[in-house]
Amino acid sequence: MSKYEAWVDEILPRHARLKDTIISIIENLLKTNEIEYLTVSGRSKTKESVLEKIERKSYKDPAKQLTDLSGIRIVAYFESDINKISDLINSAFNVDLANSLNQDEKLSVDQIGYRSVHFVCDIGQARACLPEFANLSNLKFEIQVRTVLQHAWAELAHDSNYKFTGKLPPEIERKLFLYAGMLEIADKGFSEISSEIDAYIEKVHADTTQGNLDYDLDSITLPQFIENWFKTNELELEPVVHKADIKELISEINSVGIKKASELNRIIPQNYAQVCKDRKYLSNIWGHTRDWLIIHDWQLLLANNNINWVLVGDEIIDSFFDKNEYEAIKKAIGYEDEDDEYDWENDG
Repeated sequence: MSKYEAWVDEILPRHARLKDTIISIIENLLKTNEIEYLTVSGRSKTKESVLEKIERKSYKDPAKQLTDLSGIRIVAYFESDINKISDLINSAFNVDLANSLNQDEKLSVDQIGYRSVHFVCDIGQARACLPEFANLSNLKFEIQVRTVLQHAWAELAHDSNYKFTGKLPPEIERKLFLYAGMLEIADKGFSEISSEIDAYIEKVHADTTQGNLDYDLDSITLPQFIENWFKTNELELEPVVHKADIKELISEINSVGIKKASELNRIIPQNYAQVCKDRKYLSNIWGHTRDWLIIHDWQLLLANNNINWVLVGDEIIDSFFDKNEYEAIKKAIGYEDEDDEYDWENDG
């Protein structure tokens, strides 16, 4: 029986609680700072693995020497996010710089291999004073930050089902390094593209707020234009719960001859914002844009598209047509929830 067994039995439940606590803190930090990520996961070592490591490493003071009883892994999408996440970790926890490292820095210029950033931390004095963190102070934990592609390579290289480790024949080893290099190039490439898209979004936002609408509509510029239009007109825009591809919506816009934000802006009825306020109408980017297209030229919209959506009872387009034309639109496009049909007799 190991002389450290009682200590391990006492410390592991605390580390299990620590792991869950750190995961929750990190997830909240990432969401608050609007940093997208794939996963935040964690693990605590088993009693057997702890005792084995103490014996194998001949530790004399495992309470200080073991820093990986709790481990957290953050998988980000892009390399450009790694620095942002690293800054959050440095500000949120007490980082042991002597034991933290960047695996990239261990690779020489002619090496390709396992890459990620590792931090050894504790919760810090500020949190240690709070009752909810009782018994968690001075417990070390590791945080590993890597991109999706770095994670894929690490999983392949360390999974026993794949014979990617050890000494391989030169021709196979060369192929392995070539493909690993391709992953690294792709990782940097995706990060560069992500940064270019961010810069594009900032430029479009600046142009839109300054009234410069002479830009093409795409999946980035259309939401920017619409969000700014609703903010300017002091209207609420219904959020879209799940991100979706708006290529179909852009195709519908283009089908009626509208390519630029300035052209879309011109077809919005001058009283559209006021009608929305009067009718307490709430919709999302799809609903409002299709309202504008129908009001602009519903027959052209139908002629150039295979419409697979219908009008619903709380639409406001009835305010922009006489009764006969509105009935023709309902018949041509389709209509649901007849009970909510607008009261023509008491309009105005």
